[in-house]
Amino acid sequence: MIGKHVKGKSFRGLLNYLFGKEGAKQIGGNMEGTNPRELAAEFGISRRLNPKVSRAVYHASLSLPHHESLDDDTWHEIAQKYLQAMGFDMNQYVVVRHTDRTHEHAHIAASRIQLNGITVSDSWDNPRSEAVIRKLEKEYNLQSVQPSRRKDSRSPSTGERRQLARTGEESVRVRLQRFLRSATLSLDEATHDRPTMPELIERSQQQGINVRIGYTRTGKVKGISYQLNGVAFSGTHLGKAYTFPGLQKHLGVSYIPKRDDQRIQKLMEQIVDNSMSTVEAKQDDEHIQRLTAQLVDNSTPPIRQPNSLQAPEPTNWKQIRQNLNQQYNLPNSLLDELYQKGWLYASITNQPVFLERTLDDVPTLAKQLEPTGDFTAIPLNSEAPKNGSFWIATDTTVTRAVLLSDPIEVLSVIALESTINKKQRQPTLYWSVSENEQIPLEFLQSLDTVVIAFKDHEQVENLISDLLTELPQAKRVSPGQASWNQLLSDRKQQAKKQQITQTLDWEL
Repeated sequence: MIGKHVKGKSFRGLLNYLFGKEGAKQIGGNMEGTNPRELAAEFGISRRLNPKVSRAVYHASLSLPHHESLDDDTWHEIAQKYLQAMGFDMNQYVVVRHTDRTHEHAHIAASRIQLNGITVSDSWDNPRSEAVIRKLEKEYNLQSVQPSRRKDSRSPSTGERRQLARTGEESVRVRLQRFLRSATLSLDEATHDRPTMPELIERSQQQGINVRIGYTRTGKVKGISYQLNGVAFSGTHLGKAYTFPGLQKHLGVSYIPKRDDQRIQKLMEQIVDNSMSTVEAKQDDEHIQRLTAQLVDNSTPPIRQPNSLQAPEPTNWKQIRQNLNQQYNLPNSLLDELYQKGWLYASITNQPVFLERTLDDVPTLAKQLEPTGDFTAIPLNSEAPKNGSFWIATDTTVTRAVLLSDPIEVLSVIALESTINKKQRQPTLYWSVSENEQIPLEFLQSLDTVVIAFKDHEQVENLISDLLTELPQAKRVSPGQASWNQLLSDRKQQAKKQQITQTLDWEL
């Protein structure tokens, strides 16, 4: 069983989400209400007992593996025991079961404020939650699911599992994981030696995988990325075992800078043909043709049908970076950070391509920036992406989100806000939005601050209105009829006239 939990401010927003799913069913609780309005009014009782608590909402979700099933009464019983073990023994709560996914799961909405006015402590709640789940698995004879912090690779997404079931083809990301693990374990048994980093890169090249390692100006390694069949992934995308330190810690790859760096640089100068075996190459060509024949949303004017999937071309990167810097005034250091992480790359036609991802860091879509300023959508999986977008977080735990219209606007606001004193900056998620389905409402409802930062345009008024309804803590700001990028460009021109040099500082 897998458990997740978050804390938020809006009972009504959470309840709207829980009851808004098709097939949602209230299966338990200790409250009288049967709909979001009635339940939110009841939750208001406990909120008034301790109005100083800003994040009074507790939302937990419990999920089973695909092959397991429980009846409603057992789900409610498990939810009760979970809450009690987490300290919620005098609290209002409701349990809602969802059927919108292939695996069974239930949600718990509870008040953190007990009926005596005391707030349930959230100290060490993540390890406590996992301990409670392990105990419930044993009690109900459920499959024990490995805690997420111990996984060394990311599990296949729902789309990747469906793709495998439907077509018999693994996704590029899964194939990369499988190859990299086998590559690190396939040394000559006679040597009984661990692979060195150059050996891993060389084996990867022999299998059609381009490995890129980024270095800082002082010569230290910043990160690693992998490119296969025209799709680039950072090590983080594949799982912690495939980051640069993860290869050494989890897969036994040996790295000694003085011994390996020169060899790594020479290997990276080689651009290999992105093909596996002849059969696999044919399958990939056919797969890419199927992907590029799909249009994600032909109702969105800026997005149009691509002719082909644009493969990464490292030799074009310096020119792309220069173009983005000169045309959009985006800082080179920020662009290089994105390139090293695999979130931005240069295509063979010398155009910038931005990678969209889910909040779980699973790539869903590539967006190519055209000379006109519009974006061409390029699907990466065999089904239309959901809840994925181009996003950047300044910390692993964020308390603030800024919603913007496209990747250029995202980078522009990051550059504008990077001049704020680092100690005064909140950990922020910058998320680009082009349609309602891309918005992670459940996640946003748990944050203290949400900033809706679209430029003024009639086409987004309905979207903004919906967001303000769903996110009571949200506030709207706007650059007016211009754009955040125009404001960034204007400020840069002003700084040039005043001969002011500012150091931009961010952490991705």
